[in-house]
Formats: sequence, structure tokens, C-alpha cells
Amino acid sequence: MSANVTIIGNLVREPKLSYSASENKTAICRFSVAVEQGFQESKKTHFVPVTVFGDLAENVASSLAKGQSVIVVGRLDTYTKQVEIDGEEKGITMVGFIGDFVGPSLKWATAKVSKVERDRDETPAPAAAKSRTKAAAPADDDEEDEAPAPKARPASAAKSRAKAPAATAPDEDDDF
Repeated sequence: MSANVTIIGNLVREPKLSYSASENKTAICRFSVAVEQGFQESKKTHFVPVTVFGDLAENVASSLAKGQSVIVVGRLDTYTKQVEIDGEEKGITMVGFIGDFVGPSLKWATAKVSKVERDRDETPAPAAAKSRTKAAAPADDDEEDEAPAPKARPASAAKSRAKAPAATAPDEDDDF
């Protein structure tokens, strides 16, 4: 039995979606979350590689983008990786994070949730339009008594507060 771990931070880059080579073609999405710890001079940023599978992987890839603040609940996973150290092949133990639940943090943004309808023989598509940005609905002149829908914060303003420090982010070729 493993304990759930929650991480909260910002996506370092766009989530990367792929499919397993097995017959069932399981969706796999990998991304890294920058998690800040401490304050001012003692502030540190940790980069946590996260992997999610199946429907969650497809939903993450179609819903989240680099710089967004996210909440991930999951579990730690260890695996062995062969590396060369001082000219010698050695197996080292790596720690990864398997996400079971992923969502946007609503501290700095708003989100519109829509149920995803899937036909298992086709590519998944959300019930609503597949867009990462929320477009304002056109105003209906006949409904003047209703309050206008709140406007979404411009993407640049929302990302300016939630952006992960890119200078120390892992390279694209590194393990997530």
C-alpha cells in the first residue's frame, strides 16, 4: 500500500503525450512540475517528473500548458536506470512520480470543466470545443437583466505570476 503525495507547482513545459507500443496503445503523458520551497534567499525550486496514464494522460495533454499552476496527487515510484559513471556502467535508482489526479490550480486562474466523450475506436475529443483558452460567449441582446459573464484573465497576465523559472529547468532530452 502506498501513500498519496500531493505536489503543487508550475508546468515546466508542454505535457508530452505518447502511446505505448503494446497492442492496447495505452496513452502516456509526461511533464515536469516546478515546486518552490522556502522564502527569499533560501528559496529552492525542485523539478518533479510526473507520468500519467490512460484517459488522464489524454486529458492532461489536451487541457494543460507550460507555465500553468497545477495540483498533482499520486505516488512515488522507483526504477533502475543504467548510466555511465567514471567510465563504468552502473545501475542507479531513480525516483519518479506517478500521477493519479491532475488539475489546474484555481489560485491564479479559472477553469471550465467539460466531460470528455470517448469512442474507444476513435481519437478522444471533449464534449465541447478542444481549446485551452476560454473565449467569452457572445452577448445575447434579449437577456439584458443577466449579469455579463466574467472575463477570463489574459493568458499573459495569468502566466506572468505562474511561470516556472526556465533558466534552471531540465533539458528537453532529460528524463521527465
